[in-house]
Amino acid sequence: MNTKISLAQFEVQIGKPEQNFQTALGHIEQAASYGSSLILLPELWSSGYDLQNSRDYVDINQDIINRLKLLSRKFNIAIGGSYITCDEAGCHNTFLITLPDESVTSPYHKVHLFRLLDEHQYFKAGNQFVSVDFDWGKAGLAICYDLRFPELFRFYSKSGAFCILIVAQWGAKRAEHWRTFLKARAIENQLFIGAVNAIGMVGNNSLAGYSAVISPWGDVLVEGSPDKEELITAEMNFDLIEEVKQHLNSGQDRRDDLYKRWFNQFI
Repeated sequence: MNTKISLAQFEVQIGKPEQNFQTALGHIEQAASYGSSLILLPELWSSGYDLQNSRDYVDINQDIINRLKLLSRKFNIAIGGSYITCDEAGCHNTFLITLPDESVTSPYHKVHLFRLLDEHQYFKAGNQFVSVDFDWGKAGLAICYDLRFPELFRFYSKSGAFCILIVAQWGAKRAEHWRTFLKARAIENQLFIGAVNAIGMVGNNSLAGYSAVISPWGDVLVEGSPDKEELITAEMNFDLIEEVKQHLNSGQDRRDDLYKRWFNQFI
């Protein structure tokens, strides 16, 4: 089993959802022409980090999601990205994927909020992990700062995920952290990672780019530049997961009983 995915790396214009939509549209059309089954757009791609005005984007983002549902059907492609959403509990940084049947996946609300961008002041943290059952297999969802927390990725691995999809606006000052974590999460969990990042600026900080697809061996199948808008595409062959495990199945040597006993001392 295999599938082709595309990552749309571009600069998110803060507070300009229609301009961002038109940018995304060009990448969606191109990804569809490549035969990709899925395209990922960056974290908060429609609005950017305009957190003070979060509730202003609720209806705008719902309209955009409705438009993407139609595009998913038209181009037979799943379209993923994160959005500002709000409900009775508060506002969230929410990863959603529209599917070719015009349905939308269960929302993944970002679990680990990034204090350096004051996310904790404007968003309510999620409390559930979310995976999606595609025709080609199961994929776990994560957003940016989540990458620093291996427990989330281990959960997806143990629940049978073939890959983990990440949308981000990761800073250039920590670009090598991003590149290292992507490889580490793929290697330690023996699955694929598909991660899209933005370029440009968030406040006074530049973003890292380097969107990438990583194999279960930790090989970089494709990687974007640090500062150019581009669509990058790679094919994931899931037979490789079994090949890796036949060669070195580290999962069978895990000591979950021991880890749980020690970990419980700290929570």
